[in-house]
Amino acid sequence: MKTTTKRFRAFFLLLLCLTLVIPPRIDSNAKNAQYNQAMKAYKTWLGRNTVRVIGTEGPLKGYYLTNITSKTKYSPDKASNVKFALANIDSDGIPELIISVKKNNRPLFGILTFKNGRITRVYSSNGLTYFGGYFNGTGYINMTSIESYCKKSLYCQLNGTSIKTMYYQSYKRKLGDLDMYYGTGGKLLSKSRYTKQVRSATQGKAKTTLVLHQNTAANRNKFLK
Repeated sequence: MKTTTKRFRAFFLLLLCLTLVIPPRIDSNAKNAQYNQAMKAYKTWLGRNTVRVIGTEGPLKGYYLTNITSKTKYSPDKASNVKFALANIDSDGIPELIISVKKNNRPLFGILTFKNGRITRVYSSNGLTYFGGYFNGTGYINMTSIESYCKKSLYCQLNGTSIKTMYYQSYKRKLGDLDMYYGTGGKLLSKSRYTKQVRSATQGKAKTTLVLHQNTAANRNKFLK
């Protein structure tokens, strides 16, 4: 009886050790399945006749700025006029989809992500900024202004399906440029503190710039896989 009990305990300990040593495959398989679902969803979304680069949500509610005081209603574009790219912004293993188009010589872009089995729009540009790039796996993207009177650089954190921002801006003035630095929440910072926060947020990684692809069936099959 004692021998049987010892054997059972030894067998149980062996099973326990095996479960600790052998890496679980369920999570990996689930991530692969989500990745494949995301690519399929992105292909379908881009394969429509028209593509909405900027959404109707947010402060501008579907409008974009043609200058600092004037706005224009955005209309969806013919799909073939749109460009796209994947960006591994955060570390969840599912790349975000960046979409871009020019309107009135304005670089409009949108950021989409795939969460909970569906595509969700994270951000719509206002027509006053470029997508400057992203810092791989950190959750942070960079945007820069296109206005000559105001140099602006924004570091925005992708937080699930929303964006948090800290930024630097420099106004051109006759008496000299005015440089101001802001953290998340709009708190005014010193230059050194701001630089430190940016370095910490981006984990010291170099910025990855986007290579945008024309939205054709061949490119969707080639790059969304």
